[in-house]
Amino acid sequence: MAYGGGFRRGGGGFRRFGGPREMHKIKCSECGKDAEVPFKPRGDLPVYCRECFMKRKGITPRKEEEKKEEAEEVEEAEEASEETEEEF
Repeated sequence: MAYGGGFRRGGGGFRRFGGPREMHKIKCSECGKDAEVPFKPRGDLPVYCRECFMKRKGITPRKEEEKKEEAEEVEEAEEASEETEEEF
């Protein structure tokens, strides 16, 4: 019986064997900035730095302030959880 969905072998960014990914130096096709990408560019397609790629995809990077606020909220929630556990 075949099962569908769920775990995919060998894909999805999971590196089963080996260490860090090999990075390749590029010049961003949008802004001209030097950058590195985790794949070997083919040469016939534009390649973008992280910022330009995210901008083109409509992804808004989180600001440092938002990251700090989120970390503080998580820390407060963990402290509250620890206090609740101590009561029991």
